[in-house]
Amino acid sequence: MTQKVENPNRGVMKTLKEVPAKVPAIGDRLLTLTEAAEILRLSTRTVREYVGRGEIEGRIIGGRWRFRRADLDVFFENAPHEWDFAGKDSNRD
Repeated sequence: MTQKVENPNRGVMKTLKEVPAKVPAIGDRLLTLTEAAEILRLSTRTVREYVGRGEIEGRIIGGRWRFRRADLDVFFENAPHEWDFAGKDSNRD
């Protein structure tokens, strides 16, 4: 939904977009790619692969990847309880 607002200094109409209520706030700060990888205990390459597949929400801001903690939590909650890592050591964390 959009709303038109008049700028009192210029008399120009400006369209503002409303942020949907369900979008979580950014919070205290955004996380870097390295911080996101550390939180998920994954490599930065793996995190970028998940972003590329649309499984983790991330943005490039100022030429650097940035992530919200809430998006990492959503990824974790939606992840399968058991991953199929054929050929990998099943005793790892």
